[in-house]
Amino acid sequence: MHQLPKKVQPPSQFEKPAKERMIEVADTLFRILGIRVADGLIAKEAHSSVEIFYKYFGNGEPLIGRFVKSLIAESESYWRGLAAEDENDPVAQLRKWLAYEGHQIGYMMEPRVLLSRTAAELFEIRKHQHPFLREIEEHWQAERRRVVGLCKAAKLRDPVELADKLLLLVHGARNERGAYGSLKPSRLLQQAGNEMMLAHGAADRPAIDPITGQD
Repeated sequence: MHQLPKKVQPPSQFEKPAKERMIEVADTLFRILGIRVADGLIAKEAHSSVEIFYKYFGNGEPLIGRFVKSLIAESESYWRGLAAEDENDPVAQLRKWLAYEGHQIGYMMEPRVLLSRTAAELFEIRKHQHPFLREIEEHWQAERRRVVGLCKAAKLRDPVELADKLLLLVHGARNERGAYGSLKPSRLLQQAGNEMMLAHGAADRPAIDPITGQD
C-alpha cells in the first residue's frame, strides 16, 4: 500500500537569523515608506527586539547604506542590459531609456525613483555632506557621463547640451510622479525627449512601446 507523500512546508522565516530578517524587512519598509522608518517597526516586523536591532545596526545607518547600494546596483544593471541589447545603436539606447522612464505602471517602486526619494530624505534629515548622499550623487554623475557618451556616439548636435536637457526631463519626471493624479505630466516624457533628439539631428522613428521595448 502506497503512502501519500507528506505535504512540503515552505521554510519558516524564523529559520533565518534575526539579523538577516531585519535586513530583509528594512529593505521592504524603506521601499514602501522611506528611510525614516522607526527602528522599532523594523524590529517588530522582523519578529525581534529593538535591543537586537541596536546590537547589529546601531542607529540604523548600516541598513540605509545597504539599501542605497542595492538601488544603485539595480539601476546600473538596467543600463548594462540596455547597452548589451543595442550595443551599436546609441540612438536606440536613448529612445528605450526615455520610454522606460516614461512608463507609468509600478513606477514609484523603481530603483531610480526610490534613489531620488532617498536622496531628498538624506538631504533633509542628515544634511548634504552625508556619505550615502554622495554615493547617490556619484551615481547620477556616472549616469550623466553615460548619456553624454550616447549623444556623442550618435553624432547628435551639441551632445552635452542635449544630454542635460534629457536628464532634466527624466529627473523632473522621477520627482513629479507622486504629486499628480493619473494624468501625470511625465506621461509626455518620451514624446518630449524624442522631439529634443530630433531637434539635435536624430532621425525620426516610431515611438517605442515601454512594455516590449520595440517600435
